[in-house]
Amino acid sequence: MQDLSQVLNLKLAGHRLKLKRQADLETLWSGLEEPSRDMDQERIPYWAEVWPSSVLLAEHLDRSRELIRGRLCLEAGCGLGATSILASRLGARVVAVDMEPDALVFARQSAKANNTPDVLWAGIDWKRGGLKKNLFEFIWAADVLYETGFALPLAGFFRNCLAPGGRIWIADQNRNVSADTWARLLSQGFKAKEIEERRVSWFGQKASVRLVELVRR
Repeated sequence: MQDLSQVLNLKLAGHRLKLKRQADLETLWSGLEEPSRDMDQERIPYWAEVWPSSVLLAEHLDRSRELIRGRLCLEAGCGLGATSILASRLGARVVAVDMEPDALVFARQSAKANNTPDVLWAGIDWKRGGLKKNLFEFIWAADVLYETGFALPLAGFFRNCLAPGGRIWIADQNRNVSADTWARLLSQGFKAKEIEERRVSWFGQKASVRLVELVRR
């Protein structure tokens, strides 16, 4: 079988990172068994890309290095692990979770390539939980609100994992589906403060990205 694996050389928030991946999204999509446009969103290998939302999230983590240093932090839906690796480099104690085993395989390899072996990578589906209650002072996620059905399970996952007084940072593209997804998420006992919104150009993509902080009401 042909080896399609790639190494991405990125610069996020002034930090250079090497990320390994199986292939790009288009290549993986074409290799799916009978792919279709109406297939289950969870089967689409979105994890194979580093999306524009990661740019704003990485910059915020870099600005917040004094807050997260030494703190136990969680990334929900880590994908290839770019922001988890960066946060670990900044001194955070990071647990990074994703439901896709392939994503975690490459994230672990990338952590080793970037000399950041201290991230704890875990295969967890937030619809089923699996982490200790009230454990994390900071939680973040990028591009996880692309499906309205994710909002309520994700809210429950956040409520379970977030320590009292903790903060959640979500970076998300302003897709048509986002407004309803945000509304559902915020109806579950969180209040929001917008940190930043701007247009991001990234690896040929141009997207309007919003970064929001959530806290418990």
